[in-house]
Amino acid sequence: MNHEEIIKHLGLFGLEEIDSKVYMGLLQTGPVSVGSLSVKLDIDRGKTYRALNRLRNMGIVSTTFSNPTLCSAIPPVDALNVILDRKQDEMITMKNLSQKIVEDIDVIVKQTDMQEISSFVIIQGRSNIYSRIGKLLQKATGVVYLVGPPEDFMRMYHTTIPEKIQMIKENGTEVRILTEISNEKELVFINRLEPSEVRLGKLPSKSRMIVEENRQLIMSGALNTSMDLNDENDSVMHTNSAEMVSNMFSLCTLLWAKSKPTAVLVAPKAKKVRSQ
Repeated sequence: MNHEEIIKHLGLFGLEEIDSKVYMGLLQTGPVSVGSLSVKLDIDRGKTYRALNRLRNMGIVSTTFSNPTLCSAIPPVDALNVILDRKQDEMITMKNLSQKIVEDIDVIVKQTDMQEISSFVIIQGRSNIYSRIGKLLQKATGVVYLVGPPEDFMRMYHTTIPEKIQMIKENGTEVRILTEISNEKELVFINRLEPSEVRLGKLPSKSRMIVEENRQLIMSGALNTSMDLNDENDSVMHTNSAEMVSNMFSLCTLLWAKSKPTAVLVAPKAKKVRSQ
């Protein structure tokens, strides 16, 4: 192994190329001043100082308190053993810390909202849409608005959506249905979904919108009145875009505030029937 190969292999022990040259130079010259070593090795004095400081911190070079300061290298067998001992200590420290680091990273990752990256998915087919709505409800933790025409909620009654609503209500999640009806029969079917509350009001369109606070949005265009649960012409967009979710949730909140609880609207009619 020649001089250049030795310098290359010393790199495996953490020595930079200039550090290896300075160390080899000290072994060849014996105790020497920084200035003399710099001239002998033809290395800039400042770079020689920095290399010596690194080698001294590694414990393989010693210096005197004389004037001028003399530097000397410890024997190679001792120098490499010092480096190996330090590496072993570092390995033990890393092994002891590795499990804790993994556990702490897992906690941080789980606490991070992975929905920061916006996604947009188009769902085609009514059965697929109701399945997707059910999954949204099943994992919901914030307030959920279901906005749409009565026909849509009447169809939902024949899916797993009512069970999903009950599940998240038991966990403390509020489910609000907002719709507009033409007769009380429609209201009876909607109430069978047993949300937290049903309100009636003027909707901006005949489309459906399911939005969970700060998380997800499912939205479609205008819906037909067919009761076919397998209608393949029905489609929705599902997104977690923070901006779209926030805008639609704000719209639903506004519509909700302007709507009327079902009890307020139904009570007058019931009173009129009793008077007859």
